[in-house]
Amino acid sequence: MRGESSNGRCILDAATLNGCNLTGADLQAAIMRSATFLDAELSDAKFGNAIIDAADFERSLLARTDFAEAHISESNFAFSLMMEAALADARVRNTGFRKANLRNARWPGALLENCKFTEAELQDASFHHARVALCDFSASDFTAAQFVRAQIEGCRFLAANGPDANFSSGRIKGCDFARTDLAGARFFQADLTGSQFDRTRLREADLREAQLNGVILCQADLSGARLGGAMLLAADLRDANLTGARELSAAQLAQALTDRNTILPNGSRGPYRRNSGAERAAAR
Repeated sequence: MRGESSNGRCILDAATLNGCNLTGADLQAAIMRSATFLDAELSDAKFGNAIIDAADFERSLLARTDFAEAHISESNFAFSLMMEAALADARVRNTGFRKANLRNARWPGALLENCKFTEAELQDASFHHARVALCDFSASDFTAAQFVRAQIEGCRFLAANGPDANFSSGRIKGCDFARTDLAGARFFQADLTGSQFDRTRLREADLREAQLNGVILCQADLSGARLGGAMLLAADLRDANLTGARELSAAQLAQALTDRNTILPNGSRGPYRRNSGAERAAAR
């Protein structure tokens, strides 16, 4: 069923548009409830300010599609191709993006709640100033994605791939990055309170001035990481590899939890002892 409201808004209520070619369609401010767009061609379409509820876009082509300020809920974008899609200031809740291709997608200022990005491709995606809560990015690839000043809470990044991602100045609280590759990632001045990085790869990562008090870093690979000014009170570095870690002070490392399986910056085994000099990376 489809029609138009009194204020001129297009209504697609339970419409079936599977396989349709709607390239460049102007559906701004449209209301779409229970509509299906399976395998549809929607590249360059405009959904700005649209209300999208319980819609199914599985396997649809949505390259460069504009969802700015759209309200999206209970919808499905699994396997969709959304390269360079624009979702600035969108409100997205309880929506699935499993195995979607979201390379270079832009989400600045977006609100994401309880969304599933498992196995999604998010390389070079931008989430500047986004608010992200209770979302699942497990097994996704967010290489070089930008989360600068994002607020991320209660999210899962299990076994994901995120080298060179940028979380600088973000609030990343209560998140699980276990077994994730974050080599070269930036967490400068990020608040990581309550998060865990068990068996995480953080080689050459930038953790300067990060809030790491009480953060779990068991078995993490922090070799070559920068930790100048990071807060490490009760940070769990047992079994961690700190070989060549830079800018650590004796006071910082003394506050952290280390054990005999911790490899300290100078290559020696822990636990760290004050005045040992082990906080200084060995000369290369």
